[in-house]
Amino acid sequence: MSRDAGFDDEMTALLAALALAAGQTPEQYIHDTVLAHLLRTPAGPEAGRRVRDPNRLRSVWRTGLLDSPRAPVFERAVAITVESLRVPSAAIVLVDRERVFYLGAIGLAPAFAEAREAPLKESLAAQVVESGAESWVVHDAASDARIATHPAVRSGAVGAYLAHPLRDADERAVGALTVWHPCAHTWTPGEQRTMDDLTWVVRGLIFGEHVLD
Repeated sequence: MSRDAGFDDEMTALLAALALAAGQTPEQYIHDTVLAHLLRTPAGPEAGRRVRDPNRLRSVWRTGLLDSPRAPVFERAVAITVESLRVPSAAIVLVDRERVFYLGAIGLAPAFAEAREAPLKESLAAQVVESGAESWVVHDAASDARIATHPAVRSGAVGAYLAHPLRDADERAVGALTVWHPCAHTWTPGEQRTMDDLTWVVRGLIFGEHVLD
């Protein structure tokens, strides 16, 4: 990392260490940290440019899955994700304009599990979509500036977080496949590759085989 003119050596070293812990380059870490700060403004993540992009929202609606009945195929996909990664919690999340909708989930707070939806400001998946990143790898949520103040982290529900966006054939993220631990956890390269494979499968379930070429 080149030294920023506004950073002294200590600050540069701290930034490099935080970026390494988050599995990112310092530049991406700065980008996501600034974005997270913007998303925590009173307007909340619902004001995000990517989340509210009309083309992305049309992609979400075209899935036909918002407010759909519980489907065994998605419930099983979440169960396989939990089993494969040995995590207590996982969810397949669609990110709509004002809320998220859970196609399948294990380990949600009871109120969200019953409703199968949550406000954007309560959803880490909305921040994943807004970021535009290929993945979020959070080993220690409490020390990650992107999400350290999020209600799920502050309550102790999320200590580590791993998420991949679910993109259609036009590369628009309609939501995310997410997993989390209540405690800090170092996601191994093998676990991250498994998450890649699981994301590929879930994309096929949502969009059909044409997105898997």
